[in-house]
Amino acid sequence: MNLTSISKSIFNKKTTDYTFLVLFLFIFSVFIIFAINPSLKTAFSLKKEEKDLTKIDSLYEKKIMDISLIQSQIEDNRENLFLFNEAISKYPEVNKMFNDVKTIADKNLLAIKKASIADVNLTQSKKKIDKVRLIIEGKTDFDNLLAFINDLFEQRRLKVVNNLVVNQDRESTASGQLDVILTIDGFYL
Repeated sequence: MNLTSISKSIFNKKTTDYTFLVLFLFIFSVFIIFAINPSLKTAFSLKKEEKDLTKIDSLYEKKIMDISLIQSQIEDNRENLFLFNEAISKYPEVNKMFNDVKTIADKNLLAIKKASIADVNLTQSKKKIDKVRLIIEGKTDFDNLLAFINDLFEQRRLKVVNNLVVNQDRESTASGQLDVILTIDGFYL
């Protein structure tokens, strides 16, 4: 075939339409890839970000409502805040705790034979409630032991009897003295 016949077969009306169609689809696909695709990705990411921000907004609004509720409770109980400071001290105050326990032990005829302090964390790095553990061994009768525990719970500083071991003294009568081991936890910030 010669060059003119090839040229005529390539540039006839039907081939020109197909060529135009193929070029149009090629240009359109390039346009979709480089222009529309990033816009669609941006639109979808913005929609997802809007949902995330809506969730965060509702979470922050809930936290703000919680804070305002706490603030109103503090305002309502402002005159009683000193009781909180007395119930849970800022420092361990081991000597004050021991003196409080000794005072009610003397009042209720609990003869302390041995007292020891355990589990005191003196670092101030964390902001949580910590405890001082006081272990007391002594002798008393049952009624005085009950009165001691009641007086212990009536004190302003928060104390918990964590462990109580009561043994009857082998040398006493049925209404006699009891050997008592008390583990008392006092709390501080």
